[in-house]
Amino acid sequence: MLDPLPFQNGKRLTGWPPNSSPPIIIMTAIVRHSHRIYKRYQSAIEAAITSACLALLVGVVLANIPVYPPNWAPVIVAAVALLGFRWPLAAYLLAVLALFYPIYTLSLYLVILFLAIAILVHRPAGHYLGATVLILAVPALAKYHLHWAVPILAGLWWGSINGFWIAAAAALWGKLLAGMAGLDIDWLVMSGQSPSLAGLMQRYNGLGALETLGKLVQPLAPDTTLLLYHLLQIVAWALVAGFVGFVAGQKWLYHRYPWSTLIVSAVGVIAMGLSHLFLTVWLKETDLATFDYEPLLIVAVIGLVVSSTLEVVRQSLELPVAPKIHKRIISVPISRPQTATSAQATSATATSAATPGAEITTNQAQSKPTPVPLPDLPEWEPPDEDNNDLILLELD
Repeated sequence: MLDPLPFQNGKRLTGWPPNSSPPIIIMTAIVRHSHRIYKRYQSAIEAAITSACLALLVGVVLANIPVYPPNWAPVIVAAVALLGFRWPLAAYLLAVLALFYPIYTLSLYLVILFLAIAILVHRPAGHYLGATVLILAVPALAKYHLHWAVPILAGLWWGSINGFWIAAAAALWGKLLAGMAGLDIDWLVMSGQSPSLAGLMQRYNGLGALETLGKLVQPLAPDTTLLLYHLLQIVAWALVAGFVGFVAGQKWLYHRYPWSTLIVSAVGVIAMGLSHLFLTVWLKETDLATFDYEPLLIVAVIGLVVSSTLEVVRQSLELPVAPKIHKRIISVPISRPQTATSAQATSATATSAATPGAEITTNQAQSKPTPVPLPDLPEWEPPDEDNNDLILLELD
């Protein structure tokens, strides 16, 4: 059977696998070229994705709070995307300024608190712009059951220490925004919910400074037990992200890739589920026999699939593509045992003849070199004390 398309322009294609079909070869070529393009423009591609996501978040806020003229909102979104491609900190500051007036229309004290926090964290937020986007997107991800992927991705992408703080900030921000909209802030029941503008305006319109602060804190701390419950949920997110980041930093992970990534993500998702169930049984005294596990399983499966898939894709683009290796069968002649034994015996006999008095066997000649005997050294004797060989000279 002839190879598929083995010739091109009268020349045989080198490295053409004889047992592969043309679609497989085309897909292999596409993967290799895509990987080459990504590695050449990696920083630009990642910056473009991050800036586009930040601009999308700004656009969602401006679409829900339409306070600017109709032609201004697209220009602001485009400016954020273009600045983020080259200057992440400038894009972050422009996004803060763009959101200042929409939040001001909701509450004066909310916008003051927003500006204070944005200025306080502007250095790490601008440096880790991708992490900032992931934190801010948690409420939107929770609507589509994707919020459990956040601590897993935080640990996989930013390591144990940075992932710890990123996951904690994401968990806190999701609870705050849901509480501001009047929703339940328990991460076990927040799946499928989305904060609404009507809920924000209803709760914060016309409130004073202390009343605004009380409205922010009240969903987190209606009593001391629920305050502990919400704080421990935030800690659980942070610990899971730290654990995943620690395991992802081990070298053995890459020797069993990509199954090791799937296992690490699965362990992180299982830890999230068990920790949340433990907290709700301990502090909320929930009966597990009557607990609805279906939303929990949906969130766990979606979080596992999304986090592991994104990490496998990222690692596939990061790691080099293996070169084409063609296996060849090389026949090596095997020497006969009799010939090898006779050669070893001849070598041992020649060594014995060259060294008189040394008798060695064939096995000893193979294991260690032949010792050479040295002549006996004369024994040391003390000098004769009566023999005086000194010559006395007398000088006039």
